Amino acid sequence: MDGSLDPAAGTRLIWADVAFDLNYPEDLQPLVSCALNLDEWDASWGVSVEALKEEAIEAAGRLLSKQRPGEHKTD
Repeated sequence: MDGSLDPAAGTRLIWADVAFDLNYPEDLQPLVSCALNLDEWDASWGVSVEALKEEAIEAAGRLLSKQRPGEHKTD
């Protein structure tokens, strides 16, 4: 998310190295979908690869903003 890794490479790592090992948990599905879209992208889709990368960044942000297991939100 901080720009130190290309979103296509980052989502591919999550897909191949994390999601697979964890049996594709529901929380990682948006990032896996982004990885697949970026991996298979074709110019005929009518969407730019940059837009798909932005979608991947947003999906990562949503994942990171979720409450961690064992943490309790305080009001």
